[in-house]
Amino acid sequence: MEPSGLIFAALDCDADAIEEWNRWYDLEHTPMNVCLDGVMLSRRYVATPDLHAVRLTGPGSPFAGGRATFLTTYVLSGDPQRAFDAMSVELPKLYDTGRMRFPAEKKAVREGDVFAGTTAFGRPELQLEQRDVPFVGHTGVIVVQRGDDDGRAARIAQLDGVTGTWTLASRNRPGLYLDVIFVEDDPGGRAVAIREAVPHTVEVLLDAPFLLIDPMRYPWAEAIRTSDLPKTVG
Repeated sequence: MEPSGLIFAALDCDADAIEEWNRWYDLEHTPMNVCLDGVMLSRRYVATPDLHAVRLTGPGSPFAGGRATFLTTYVLSGDPQRAFDAMSVELPKLYDTGRMRFPAEKKAVREGDVFAGTTAFGRPELQLEQRDVPFVGHTGVIVVQRGDDDGRAARIAQLDGVTGTWTLASRNRPGLYLDVIFVEDDPGGRAVAIREAVPHTVEVLLDAPFLLIDPMRYPWAEAIRTSDLPKTVG
């Protein structure tokens, strides 16, 4: 199997339930989704207060105003729409059978979409093929949503601290592209450095760094809880 696309979901939970929600996600929600046809891998990410501080958003973005602190991705094989549709069908069943036990009013999905892969570039010395890049090692990602393709992702893959870039096209919003930039060190500092080295030349809806979540370990929870980020999903 080769990677063909990505499910991309931006989420929030109430500040007083960060550990509880993340444990539920790691222990109950992720396993059942990875078992769906066409899903190869799931990863989760968090934007700590310092990462929110360097985030760029367009007008009216669901990522603005301290929202979308968490990000879930599912790497897909085959037709990317198949897995996305399967999740949409399974979600009501999980509620009906009591398997979605975390309180719905304490969590929110800010954005959900399915993307089809277009191009991928690994750091040159890693000698990765395009199909390898979605699985490259990293400590965080920078996600960029944009319109026209300016070839920026290929240049970014050659920069220090970047292990690869994966570009995808939205299946539901024609003309929207997603660059996933995999980095091996501080994603916030790397996001700023990348903007300076390879400036944006097209309209950008989002440029946001996220830290890879180590399952069952949430050392950043208290920093989020005591920050000025929104305390509730409402």
